[in-house]
Amino acid sequence: MSQYTPTSGTVLEVQWQATTPALAGCGITLTLQTLDQGIIRMNVDGSAYVLDHHPIKTGDQVTCFYSLLDPVPLIYPPLYRAAVVALTPAGTYATLDVFTNSASGSQLTNSDDTLRLNISPHTRRMLPNGQPFGGSLSGKLLLVIYSATTRSIPAQTTPERIVVFCGGS
Repeated sequence: MSQYTPTSGTVLEVQWQATTPALAGCGITLTLQTLDQGIIRMNVDGSAYVLDHHPIKTGDQVTCFYSLLDPVPLIYPPLYRAAVVALTPAGTYATLDVFTNSASGSQLTNSDDTLRLNISPHTRRMLPNGQPFGGSLSGKLLLVIYSATTRSIPAQTTPERIVVFCGGS
């Protein structure tokens, strides 16, 4: 099971964080309308990875990933701390997980065996800083951006892009 949980939704509001004077303006809080949790709030600070460094604005469709190990205050709406944020317009999906080689060794499968990657020569592999990645993807935390999957178990996809976090999970 992945350490990171996704939630997708539409950005209703973007506010500057102002928890302390020293941190004022150093992050934003997104208010999202999600299908699975209703309205939630997501803190996006300077340590969060935002795909393509895209400025997030009201109306954007996003998928945010937060760690299951982070503490969460018992408030409504829930407030999470984003680890990764990706714009996911209609027909675009994202997953963040550690992928390892399948039993046959030829394909990468996520930690709960629900998604298998078919890497093509057109799949862009990159580091969070935008530089190309040239090593083995197995055993690394991957942000996978894709548009379609098969209906098989596990589902299979040919990703459009993979962001490799070499620091582990």
